[in-house]
Amino acid sequence: MSKRPLSSHSAVYNDAPNQSSKRQQTKDSREGQLSDAEFKALKHLADNADDLISALHQLKQCNSSINERRGQDTALLAARQNLSELGDKVTPELQLLSQTRYSNLDAVSISNSSPLSLRIPSMDYATPWRSSEMSRQLPPLPTIKDRKFEDLAFTHPGFIPGSSPDKQYERLEWLGDAYLELIATALIDKTFLQLPSGRCSQIRERLIRNTTLAAYFREYGLESRARLPRDVRNQKHPGRGSSSDKDLLKTQSDMFEAYVAAVILSDPIHGIEIVVRWLKALWGRDIIEDVQRAEQGEAPLPRTENTGRKRTPKEELSYKLVVKGITLRYERMESNKRDRHLGQELFTVGVYLDGWGETGKLLGVGSALSIKEAGQKAAAEVLEHKKLMKVYEGKKKAFAEAKGV
Repeated sequence: MSKRPLSSHSAVYNDAPNQSSKRQQTKDSREGQLSDAEFKALKHLADNADDLISALHQLKQCNSSINERRGQDTALLAARQNLSELGDKVTPELQLLSQTRYSNLDAVSISNSSPLSLRIPSMDYATPWRSSEMSRQLPPLPTIKDRKFEDLAFTHPGFIPGSSPDKQYERLEWLGDAYLELIATALIDKTFLQLPSGRCSQIRERLIRNTTLAAYFREYGLESRARLPRDVRNQKHPGRGSSSDKDLLKTQSDMFEAYVAAVILSDPIHGIEIVVRWLKALWGRDIIEDVQRAEQGEAPLPRTENTGRKRTPKEELSYKLVVKGITLRYERMESNKRDRHLGQELFTVGVYLDGWGETGKLLGVGSALSIKEAGQKAAAEVLEHKKLMKVYEGKKKAFAEAKGV
């Protein structure tokens, strides 16, 4: 079977006849008209026009610095920063306008195509993570605009024994797995420019592994929408989630992957952009420390198996705050917390500071299924408190300068 060529932006696989005539009809019907999406894109550009003009004028004033390649010129660096931030805001709209003829081709009725119409995403939507733009808040869950795809995404193969692939989530999960890996790769590649490929692969694995995706599935409360066979539904714990396990955790991970594909396929024009921005915010919660390290120009750890390992949150906190005479204490705290998915008791640990003018100062608290992990979470919470860290890191810096260290 011959393969049809794919555009760099998107493609639809189907067996519809007279595709070229449909393409021409689409083009003709669009002649001299603007779609709602184009009006929205133009409105967004108009709203940002003053900022764009100002930034471009600022860049024009730096023409001599550009010609002389003065890379440290502060005005030029400021112009670049302003244009970079504006680029994040308007790139999707500019691309939509330039790709209108392709987008409308993608919008040929899904109902007339095969049940799963593969769209090859453009990674122009994947912009670098910046710690200043990242949040710990759970981003809103995008909706699936086609009920057919939504039903598929939540239907386990065993819910209707003997059902065909177009009646359950496995094909959507297969596509979603590929989308997730590609999007994660693009985001990591554009953010961690100095990391070796092996370290990039480690970060990607953290983002797309089954335990991570299943946790997202539960955070959004999607369990109630899953249509599962009784043996899976009655499991009392999620399980390990390995590919060989036919357990609840693996099923939740698969359904999350299917959900990703369903959002994309149900919105041929904006689905990919929506999913990339959603996953960027969702994953950003888990790798903010990595992004901060990259922004500070710190060398990636580890580079190879023999160069050591990345510091744990406890080690990192000690490295940043502790000198001789300063101590951090980790003590268990009373708590009645339980894991909302497993029902097991959670241990709670507080990290206390003695020194820098403080005695028994509670810096952070963490809860987890083990005391060790709870301590790590407490340290991680302190590291994320930038204002607090700035105070004590400043004291350590002043102490080191006074001692001539």
